[in-house]
Amino acid sequence: MARLQAAKKDLRTLMRHQLKQVSPESLKHQSTAATKAVLSLPEYQNGACIGTYLSMPQSEVFTSAIVKDALQQRKQVFVPYIYDQSVDGQARSRSVMDLVSLHSKSDYERLNPDGWGIPTPDEGSIFERHRILEYSGNAVGEIIQMETQDITRKQRITEHGRLDLIVMPGVAFDNNLARLGHGKGFYDYFLDRYYTSKVALSNEGTSMPFLGM
Repeated sequence: MARLQAAKKDLRTLMRHQLKQVSPESLKHQSTAATKAVLSLPEYQNGACIGTYLSMPQSEVFTSAIVKDALQQRKQVFVPYIYDQSVDGQARSRSVMDLVSLHSKSDYERLNPDGWGIPTPDEGSIFERHRILEYSGNAVGEIIQMETQDITRKQRITEHGRLDLIVMPGVAFDNNLARLGHGKGFYDYFLDRYYTSKVALSNEGTSMPFLGM
C-alpha cells in the first residue's frame, strides 16, 4: 500500500508539471472538444440530473459551457460543496464533499472563487439548495436533520437524488479509465457514500455513468 501511494504521488507530480506546460490556446481547444463530447452523450441528452466539477482557471478542462448548456435545457445541475464533517461523533472532523444544486445561470455566474480559483457556493446559501447526499447544514457544515414540516422538500431531494451523469476531474487516466485524482479523496468518498445511500433507499443496485476529464 505504501509503495502504491508513493507511486501515485510521483505520478501526480509528473502530471501536474506536464499540465502546466499546456498553453491557454490548447486548453481552450481541448475544453471545446471535451464539451462537445459530453453534450453528445445519450446519458447527458436524456439525463435530468447532472453532476459536474467546476474547473480551476488553468491546467484543467473547463466545464463552464457544460453547466450553462445543462441549465439552459432545464436540467438539474449539481456542483461540489466542501464542508467539515465530524468523525464518529468525535471532536475532530474531516473535509468531505457533497454536490449541491444550482438555481440558474445567474446563480452560477455569481459564485465566488475559492483559494484554488474554483467557483464555489457560499456556505450561507446551502440551506436553499438541494443536496445529493445530505439534507442541510449550518454555517460550519455540520449536518442536521430537517424538521417534520419540511418533509415535502426532503422527499423532493430524495426523488432527485439520483445522478444520471457525473463529470469528474482527474490528473491522469489509464486505458481502463481508472482515475487518478488530486489526492484529497473527495470524489472517491462521495461516490462510496452515494452508492451506499442509493442502494439503501431502493433496496437494489444502482448505476451512474461517470466521465473523467
